[in-house]
Amino acid sequence: MTHVTEDDLDDLEFDTLRTGDHISAARRLSELAESVSGGVSRANVLLRAGEQWQHAGDHDRAAELYRKAIEDGGETYGDPRAYLADALFETGEGDAARRLVEEIRADAPRDPEVYRAVAEVLYAQGDATGAHEWATTGADVILALRDRAVGTGAGVDAGEPGDVPESFSPGPDDVALAEDSLEALLRLRYRARIDLGRDEDDYDALLDDLLKNA
Repeated sequence: MTHVTEDDLDDLEFDTLRTGDHISAARRLSELAESVSGGVSRANVLLRAGEQWQHAGDHDRAAELYRKAIEDGGETYGDPRAYLADALFETGEGDAARRLVEEIRADAPRDPEVYRAVAEVLYAQGDATGAHEWATTGADVILALRDRAVGTGAGVDAGEPGDVPESFSPGPDDVALAEDSLEALLRLRYRARIDLGRDEDDYDALLDDLLKNA
């Protein structure tokens, strides 16, 4: 067994950005996934391996690794189904990809990065309407977390995708991590609105405020 940490994986990916050798990184990560112990989950390593295969342009192998990550069920960043949907779109399996997107929607995730990932996938496929919807819902998740953290509970309507359950009490770290995703979501939403020919709204004003205060 091989002990692997997040720092080890980050270092490997950093080196890959420098060399551009995504195939070697994908193979190394695939090997690590079969022997990893402690530090990180096997599913997490499989997901990273899939990403490297996608960067290398081998979407079929990427899809295979994403499926293994899903089947493993271990802890990962984001939702492996969003990455699998991306690979399936690239292999011409659009119907299967959209079914995965609907599965994720039905689960009403709390992680804003899941909404960002799906929005980016849909935008890349030319689905500005879908990207706008997912980016908006992701921003709403963050704003709901922000409101819950200060005890107002404002902006949370039961039954809507991305709701923050009443039993969930976010702390400063939860909100800080979510806030990191807010600008990316609002930028993507704005691009989608431009494509759709829509006028600026309150979310766009919020993006302006974030950029002014950056």
